[in-house]
Amino acid sequence: MPNYDLGILITIDICLALMGLLGMMAGFWFMSRDMRAITAASERVAGIAERLDVRLRRQYADIDRELQDIKERLG
Repeated sequence: MPNYDLGILITIDICLALMGLLGMMAGFWFMSRDMRAITAASERVAGIAERLDVRLRRQYADIDRELQDIKERLG
């Protein structure tokens, strides 16, 4: 194999490796962006759950007292 052909193959190999690294970096960037969106969504869900918890405890105070009693007995 002539040196010229070998040089072209090495250059193509290096280009493919760099393209792979660039693709990996782009993938990690997209994943990190999605993780921020997932974190924000989970915080919203947690806030809704807390508000529901407060409403249910107000509405069903007797059940809340019973649960606290059971928790004290077990804990």
